[in-house]
This record gives sequence, structure tokens and C-alpha cells, in this order.
Amino acid sequence: MKKLKILLIEDDMIEVMKLNRTISTLQLEHEITEANDGQEALNILQKKTDLPDIILLDLNMPKLNGIEFLNILKII
Repeated sequence: MKKLKILLIEDDMIEVMKLNRTISTLQLEHEITEANDGQEALNILQKKTDLPDIILLDLNMPKLNGIEFLNILKII
């Protein structure tokens, strides 16, 4: 199985822990980068030269929510 680069944008730490536990339980070796809100995710994406294979996005977040994040992502 291919090792995926995953960007997880989630402000609820319980949800972050659930995903990490699931990845670990399934013994998958995916690389997970975490962002607490849309603005932090945009900062991560601007710094990286190596983009994620998949983005898991929470829609209800402080600062910059998921819909606002997607609208900005379409532009850049």
C-alpha cells in the first residue's frame, strides 16, 4: 500500500486522536500533518514544496472555517 501524505485540518483534539489511533491500529504508515484551523493549513501548504496526497477538512472551525479555506484554496 502506498504511503500517503495527509493534511488533517481539525480543531477538535479528540477527532485528531481518533484518526491517529485508527492509523496506528491498522498499522498504516501514512504521514499526517496536523493543522488546527484553515489559516494554519494555508500556512503549511505555502511552506511545503511537497503537497499532501489528501486533505481531511473539518468545516466548522474558528478563524478560517472549512468553506472559507476551500474558497481560498481554489484561488491559489
